[in-house]
Amino acid sequence: MFYAYGSSIAGWNHCRPVIAIDATFLKSKYRGVLMISVSKDANNQIFPLAFGIAESENNNSYEWYFSQLRNAIGSRENLIFLSDRHQAIANGIVKVYPESHHGICIYHLEQNLKRRKVKSEVIKLFQSAARVYKRKEFDIYMSDIANVDKKTYDYLMEEPPERWARSCSPQRIYDMLTTNIVESMNSVLLEARELPILRMMDFIQVKLQHWFYERRNKAEGTFYDVSCWVEEELKNRIDLAFTLNVFPVDSWRSRVEEEGITFLVDLNKRTCDCFQFQLDELPCIHAIAAIEKRNIKKSDFCSHWYLKESWLKTYERQIHPVGHTDSWIVPESVKSQIVKPPDFKVPPGRRQKKRHIPATEPSKITFKCGRCRRIGHNRTSCIYSPTLHPFSRKHREE
Repeated sequence: MFYAYGSSIAGWNHCRPVIAIDATFLKSKYRGVLMISVSKDANNQIFPLAFGIAESENNNSYEWYFSQLRNAIGSRENLIFLSDRHQAIANGIVKVYPESHHGICIYHLEQNLKRRKVKSEVIKLFQSAARVYKRKEFDIYMSDIANVDKKTYDYLMEEPPERWARSCSPQRIYDMLTTNIVESMNSVLLEARELPILRMMDFIQVKLQHWFYERRNKAEGTFYDVSCWVEEELKNRIDLAFTLNVFPVDSWRSRVEEEGITFLVDLNKRTCDCFQFQLDELPCIHAIAAIEKRNIKKSDFCSHWYLKESWLKTYERQIHPVGHTDSWIVPESVKSQIVKPPDFKVPPGRRQKKRHIPATEPSKITFKCGRCRRIGHNRTSCIYSPTLHPFSRKHREE
């Protein structure tokens, strides 16, 4: 089953052309998976786009889901899909959206490196290589990885850098290098995934209805030309921009010096030698320094994706409640249909309620000692209490 709200479909045209895809397991009687597509609005908040329910994550399920997604929202220029390395997702995108670009979440790629017991030094180099804006800096970091760990370098290069490195991406990926926004959506629906499908749909509708209402009011109440998040980002960059030296070249171009390094900023073309200005479509600190030198509005150099106007249009339409079933007008052709539950064999064992946490993730469990009340150990291993536990480490040493 696939469904997308008309308000989400209309608002998607005013969001950046990046869609994050993921699926999470359902905990109800008939199990299955919930497929989720989300993007980001002008205020950098999660924008739910479409949902799908299937038996499992496989090639047929994802091909069906992407076909339904294309029928609902169509395609857009410079469209990017972002997901983990699930092969079924890649196959579905290639078949249904061959003109789009498919990127890989760098967080999942980092977790794969940790499973391979890669050194923390190499992981930090990988993070830097994935996030830098300039191709030359990417090559330097990858060269350092090859010098430290050639096997890890070969493993990373098995996937084309165009799929996971910002500087190598053929389209703008903005600040969306991970699928964290989908994981956050999964957390929002954590309790709803235990409900039957119709009740879960009601929960999603109420949640989205609340989001659209609150965000529409917030957008209407702002006095900025851009979204609140963009305004805060620009303010944070101004503090750094004031430490730079600016030398105007002409009415649009400036030479900006930062710690002895020179950057050429062209406000007319909206470019900077650091490449952040043109890739994020937001003024970098060098561009802000040049803008402040001329005393002009910074919002004039932000992409239309970040403007208040786009923010308002994203949430312009409302999500209306469906009302009580007695008020529904259902055609006779639909009433006559008999919908049976799916053929399902209950597997042995207790029903899974929580996801399996890999060993590479840090544990969130904290131990508190019942004797000294300190965090990090229990009463058995306590060495601070004056009264020794018979099995404590201090007692054994004595």
